[in-house]
Amino acid sequence: MNIQVYQTKLTSLDMDVTFRVMTPDGYETSSCRYPVLYMHDGQDLFYDEDAVNGHSLRYAQYYRQYSRYLPQIIIVGIDCPMNNAVRTKLYTPYTKHFEVPEGVNFESDIQGDGKAYLEWITGELKPWIDANYRTRPEGEYTALGGYSTGAIVSTYGVLCYPQYFSRLLVMSGAFYIWMDCLDKTLDSSNMDHVRYIYLDVSTREQGRYTTPEQYMAGTAIMNQRFISYGFDEDHLQYQVIEGMTHDQRAWRLRFPDAVRWVFRDL
Repeated sequence: MNIQVYQTKLTSLDMDVTFRVMTPDGYETSSCRYPVLYMHDGQDLFYDEDAVNGHSLRYAQYYRQYSRYLPQIIIVGIDCPMNNAVRTKLYTPYTKHFEVPEGVNFESDIQGDGKAYLEWITGELKPWIDANYRTRPEGEYTALGGYSTGAIVSTYGVLCYPQYFSRLLVMSGAFYIWMDCLDKTLDSSNMDHVRYIYLDVSTREQGRYTTPEQYMAGTAIMNQRFISYGFDEDHLQYQVIEGMTHDQRAWRLRFPDAVRWVFRDL
């Protein structure tokens, strides 16, 4: 396993971006090509010392111990903005007004930059990764994933960029408050290209605006919507976890199995 850190510019949004690329064991000594998972909040993937709040998914540690049980893939983790409002804007492909109660730390009007962000991923980042690493570049072998608001831009990306992504990994998605927008995206999307979907939620999730009940309800609605489009238990994994909170310490326990699921055929 090796992790390289890069800095670049997301020119259309005038934003500096750090991204991290993890290659699996044996990459340097083989000629194999590997599937790729693109993950948001990349600073929280591998090591606690890089994480925003000091808690990461600790995937580097997990991989060292259990790599023989994991799919051998390349992971590209894209760091998020440090400001919560900027992160929400970046990870949202929609524009919407919210009636925010006094004292709640959430923006009443969000004009999302998610489409520009996905255009950068598909138009600049992914071509660079495919040119500089031995990937399997086809959408058939490429996943997009995230948690909380990162689940919104991931879902939109897999549905609206079928030539680039066919596998969706989302944990604790903040779906409920965006459901009116997501419904339009779901209704207008052909999902024939989507191979595997992983969805989960816990009973104690609490976001900046989304309540525990809304986290549960939104993920349940998304699960039912995917079932209505023909996804069965061989292609859709839906989990409700009791008692876990909305943070990296909870997600680190589920992430390895989520990775296994979305790459279960490889």
